[in-house]
Amino acid sequence: MKKMLFIISQPPYANTHNAELLEAAMVGAVFDGEVSILFRDDGVWGLLPNQHGDLIEQKTFSKILSALPTYEVERLFACSPSVADRDLSISHSPEIELLTLKQQIALIAAQDVVIGAQR
Repeated sequence: MKKMLFIISQPPYANTHNAELLEAAMVGAVFDGEVSILFRDDGVWGLLPNQHGDLIEQKTFSKILSALPTYEVERLFACSPSVADRDLSISHSPEIELLTLKQQIALIAAQDVVIGAQR
């Protein structure tokens, strides 16, 4: 089983990359990959609840996130410094584990495949 990490680092509605990454993660899980997702930089904005992507004719990011457990994508992480720098609270998402930079390096090093969209 391949370990795959998808890194989301862009704001949720800046383009379609984040939604595409989440869909790719679900496909990876369907094919028995051990999938993890790391939210960092402006990607942590996607963790906020009550989003309405339909207002800007995009898929609602939070709805896609809510579908992840259906595909057995349950390893969700967020960069602790990114969350703190943006003064966000993700306490509504207990399934998301906050990681320090050192822990993120270890997570990335443990993967067979790392996929992310950068600016």
